[in-house]
Amino acid sequence: MDDAYDSALDKLWGEYSIVFRDFDDLSLARWMAQTLGHLEGRAWRFSHPLLGAYRIAAQIAHDRQIWLKRLANAPAAYPQADCCRAPLMPLLTRDVAESGLLCQHCSGVAIPFDDIPEPYRSKLRNWTKDYEPVHEVAHWEDHQRLVKPDCDRAFEEAAQGAERLLGYAGSTLAPQLLEFYPAIVWEDQDECLEVRPEDINL
Repeated sequence: MDDAYDSALDKLWGEYSIVFRDFDDLSLARWMAQTLGHLEGRAWRFSHPLLGAYRIAAQIAHDRQIWLKRLANAPAAYPQADCCRAPLMPLLTRDVAESGLLCQHCSGVAIPFDDIPEPYRSKLRNWTKDYEPVHEVAHWEDHQRLVKPDCDRAFEEAAQGAERLLGYAGSTLAPQLLEFYPAIVWEDQDECLEVRPEDINL
């Protein structure tokens, strides 16, 4: 069922992308540059509709190498990302200690974890240490489930813990990173624990 859902979702996002695929390169570059100006200075939910639209455009722009063609200037606050030379707009996920901050354009590593300035790197490391055992509940093996008295209750408690930790990332950790990055996106869901964006209250 999950595979069918993912396939249907991919098809839907493919439909959403048609409008940007129909843009010529100059129009796409200008739309993205203008949108980056509106995104500047804030921490954004991954699920925000404007971010969803930008992410689709960014993937198409990456395929066409729009930013390398220098058809439009990104707002001055955005440096080039080392991974793909697009404007830097990092994504904070629960895997930040392993994968660093990710790129919205190429999905590569925009900022390696060791390059995140202190004291924020330590704060993020502590946050991921708190998150890891919470998320792990969703991936218990059968033998682990057998020794737990109430798996459903444990799953629900883990989901509530994920909601709290993701909310903390969005309300506290991500905004603090704006000291170093022009805008930042934070992951506001945990599909494994069935935590949806609407479950995260800031």
